[in-house]
Amino acid sequence: MKRILALICLMMMGVATQAQQDLLLSQQFYSRINKNPAGTGNVPDYDFFLLGHYQYIDVKDAPKSLVFNFQSFMEQYNSGIGFSLSYDNMGVAKSTTNAKAVYAYSLKLNETALLSFGLSAGIQYGYFNAAEYTYEDYSEVTDGEAPNEKMTKLNPDFDFGFEFSTPRFLFGASVTHLNNNESTTLTAGRHFYAYTRYMFTLNDTWDVAPALVYMHKDLIDVTELSATAFYNRFIWGGLTYHPDINSSFESNPVAISLGVEYRSFRLGYVFDYAFGKVSRLSGTSHELMFSYSLENKRKSVVYEKFE
Repeated sequence: MKRILALICLMMMGVATQAQQDLLLSQQFYSRINKNPAGTGNVPDYDFFLLGHYQYIDVKDAPKSLVFNFQSFMEQYNSGIGFSLSYDNMGVAKSTTNAKAVYAYSLKLNETALLSFGLSAGIQYGYFNAAEYTYEDYSEVTDGEAPNEKMTKLNPDFDFGFEFSTPRFLFGASVTHLNNNESTTLTAGRHFYAYTRYMFTLNDTWDVAPALVYMHKDLIDVTELSATAFYNRFIWGGLTYHPDINSSFESNPVAISLGVEYRSFRLGYVFDYAFGKVSRLSGTSHELMFSYSLENKRKSVVYEKFE
């Protein structure tokens, strides 16, 4: 299996412009500032968010991603501020790291509706070191010569987006990696996102939130359909289906999510399995989320927003 993964990583040099993409992380509605800076400040307190995504769990040296977000809302300025740090390890010898400061300004349209515009600015660091490959058989390299050079690149990185929200409805759109026209081995190209979500109250104890997410990048179009049920806003569970439309549905990932929220703590888990042709290689993926909200004692007016 490691031999297969090494061959895939070698091919990245030639196909990175098609393959590299931001991950659609299933629990990003709880803290989405690394996908859309306009979502910054959607909570009135100091919010800390940590998420780990582990792909192809059955494959050694498989890709993994980590995301850390911090955000808060400054009511006197109608502004959200935050910081986002993400690390994406794409397997053997290849990774990217993003660090960004995030800002959003909110316009209160009426007593229940907010329109926010957000911008994030920071750096993107790309790393590729072919010398880290371990070959079981050098004859697998078709040209007879294995690459062994190390490459790194540090680029500025910018995102922009907007978001409209009420206590029950959410709609947003964003562009990430604004200054990168295309993907390379060391940089992620421009991505486009759009999403919407609505919270239906069934009775005093049950709520259901269906959601739709769309991501476009080059020849990749991923649609994420999900529905999450909440019991007393304490326990939640849901299903997510997120295929790549342009791959003729050869990959059909389905995710099951479970979570609990108690006071200032939130803990969530996602199990993801890909049906279709790629399922024999990809196996399963897992995602673990933890967040904590520290009370902002300076807040005077609490804007009820969609979280």
